[in-house]
Amino acid sequence: MCSDLNIDPLNVIRAYSYRFKIEVSFKVMKHLIGSFCYHFWTLAWPKLGNKTTSDLTNLSSQKQQLIASSINAIEGFVNFGCIATGILQIIAINHERYINQKYCGWLRTVSSEVPSEETVMSVIREEFFHNFFNFRNSVIYGIIMSKSRKPFMHRLEEAS
Repeated sequence: MCSDLNIDPLNVIRAYSYRFKIEVSFKVMKHLIGSFCYHFWTLAWPKLGNKTTSDLTNLSSQKQQLIASSINAIEGFVNFGCIATGILQIIAINHERYINQKYCGWLRTVSSEVPSEETVMSVIREEFFHNFFNFRNSVIYGIIMSKSRKPFMHRLEEAS
């Protein structure tokens, strides 16, 4: 775990204990929130090969600005994912009883009174779509419904 023998062993264990929390946070952000599913790129970014370096000082200032804008977009997207994860955690802590009552899924083991981010997201998704039909006259409802997939039976009727 640590090759430096001068560090206090308790500090090494404490630091190593954060690894699990960090890995779980990355898992939630990657698989549940989609924080790393960004598609921000620019053609100004040089293609990296085996013999190229990531030194951007040789590029024109316009290309450097485009690359900086792409990096800002990526960082912003990931930060919004962190914020979304935090909001799910706040909801889980403050509304644990409501979330546990409304959750329709099956949990093999309930490890805590506080629901996971995935459980909270599932309840929010169900509640949103349950109440979504109350907004049939709104513009956003029309846009979302025009892009949604039709039920399988409806597609079968159209095919025949």
